[in-house]
Amino acid sequence: MDIASEILVDNAEIRAADLMARYGHLDGLELLRALLIDELPGQIALVSSFGAESGLLLAMAAEIDPAVPVVFLDTGKLFPETLRYRDKLIEHLGLTNVQTFRPDADVEAERDPDGALWRDDPDSCCALRKVEPLDRALAGFAGWITGRKRFQSKVRSDLPVIEAGEGEGKIKINPLANWTARRIADEFKRRNLPSHPMVADGFLSIGCMPCTERAMPAGDARSGRWAGLAKTECGIHLPRRAAKRPSRAAKHLRDLESQSIYILREAFARVDRLAMLWSVGKDSNVLIWLARKAFYGRVPFPVVQLDTGMELPEVYAFRDRYKTEWGLDLRVEACPPIEAVDPSLPPAAREAARKSAALMNLVRRERLNGAIVGIRRDEQSTRAKERVFSPRSDRGDWDIHHQPAEFWDHYKVRPVQGGHVRIHPLLDWTELDIWRYTKSEGIPVVPAYLARDGQRYRSLGEQNITLPMTSNAASIDEIIAELETTRAPERAGRTMDHESEDAFERLRSAGYM
Repeated sequence: MDIASEILVDNAEIRAADLMARYGHLDGLELLRALLIDELPGQIALVSSFGAESGLLLAMAAEIDPAVPVVFLDTGKLFPETLRYRDKLIEHLGLTNVQTFRPDADVEAERDPDGALWRDDPDSCCALRKVEPLDRALAGFAGWITGRKRFQSKVRSDLPVIEAGEGEGKIKINPLANWTARRIADEFKRRNLPSHPMVADGFLSIGCMPCTERAMPAGDARSGRWAGLAKTECGIHLPRRAAKRPSRAAKHLRDLESQSIYILREAFARVDRLAMLWSVGKDSNVLIWLARKAFYGRVPFPVVQLDTGMELPEVYAFRDRYKTEWGLDLRVEACPPIEAVDPSLPPAAREAARKSAALMNLVRRERLNGAIVGIRRDEQSTRAKERVFSPRSDRGDWDIHHQPAEFWDHYKVRPVQGGHVRIHPLLDWTELDIWRYTKSEGIPVVPAYLARDGQRYRSLGEQNITLPMTSNAASIDEIIAELETTRAPERAGRTMDHESEDAFERLRSAGYM
């Protein structure tokens, strides 16, 4: 199955040429309307610096759809005026889907520990703070909208309105390519758009603080960027390394990815009132990533964390950062107290059962017909008996002896009266698959997975019922190497798995994930 992230370069060039032939005579609002509404709905994002002339393109997009995905790269080096202008424009235009992407904190600490990389190696600084975050942001999109204009500099003087990014495998749309500075100023005035406060002070192109000066009196609009250096672009518009066809190992991951995306789209098409559970662990982060690919950069249903109040601090910090960066409609469902769950369960299993109760509270209150869950068959023997679309009764329990057959990707999606369906897109994945995919896609992970002082969490759960394991694997490469040889079970640190022989089976039969 072809998906947006794997459009090969030649296909993007063919598609861009086709769009250029049909829409190259348009620009501005008309071009945006044709592509956002008719040709590429939900498949393209607008990348904005919220700089000197950004307000016009954002206003045009907001006029068409205030929920158009807008990607903002917060490099950590921007002018405070830019951040305030961003907030002002979002409110003024009513934009509802601005997604902020930042440099990876661990990579930043490694490559730029003292924050002076901009001075010593500006190209590497741009790669860290702009190119890599943008590649993450656009992973699920077929193309992106830029605000580049021909008049800005000599290197942009022959800019087409539609092109294929060289080596990106993505379409690039430049709706204002042939607009002049005067035409833009007139349209700003006509629309009564607020201006970036630094424009009046001579800043005609505004980037990061260390590398931006006022435009030179006899120079072009971008003459104040990287002044005195042989550098004219930050790198996001420079050629990328050409895409390669996947190796056999990579093909295995692509096959798993395609199957999971098919399941997600099938669920969305056939199950109304749908939600996805997000534990913030490695599996559910992959599931979020796949959903963003499946639906071109956005997750079109609520994402729910079942919160016991006992998660690791790193989990809450990760959740709060990436709910914004990934544009998630996050709902936090508080779990009921332990007194509200089955007292006959062993102590740790009883703690875990709080999540089952919270999920059923959510299902009943929101009248959900489906819940997407990131479990895998290889995790635990009871889960190995699951179906991709698994029916649950009105009490949430699971009848292991009466499950529907699933042949040739045909699924029974209609729940029983009063019940719901659990959807498991990762069922055929293994723990190694998850980590290899995480590495290949550059998916962020909760730091607790990485070894510190000889210990790391292999499976993330509540602090009071989950223990770390002995390990020196402090990177994803080292985790993969460790898993290729270890014989220890993944859930060895889950105390509820060791309380009694049937504890986990009882949990799952009663509705646990």
